[in-house]
Amino acid sequence: MSEVIYDVHCQVNEIRASEIKDINIVDLSIEAEGGRITIEMPRNLLPIKEGKRLRIIISRDEGIEKDVDGLFYCTIYKVEKQRKGKEEMGLIYGSIGGLQVRMEAKGLHRKFKAGDKVFLGVKII
Repeated sequence: MSEVIYDVHCQVNEIRASEIKDINIVDLSIEAEGGRITIEMPRNLLPIKEGKRLRIIISRDEGIEKDVDGLFYCTIYKVEKQRKGKEEMGLIYGSIGGLQVRMEAKGLHRKFKAGDKVFLGVKII
């Protein structure tokens, strides 16, 4: 059984071209928590469209592969704790082979530490 660290449903807010050829920046809002996830990914890798829903699953092992449409090996390189009013928000930065992942959500800083190697799965709902 995979050790799932984080599992959320998201809405695709925007897909825009990055400065890097054939790379899109996918901007997601986390439905239950009100946080955000931004992922850089190859343009033609997954058929993701604005307005669609995705499930993002993060695990310590690749066992989630059977449950997702795309699986990325991610290194966490920065973890920050921020306060927004009374809430503690975690801001996590990761790298997928040089492409960037940025996640911001309540309590997220407690789930990761810099140097963690995780698998980030994307499931189109």
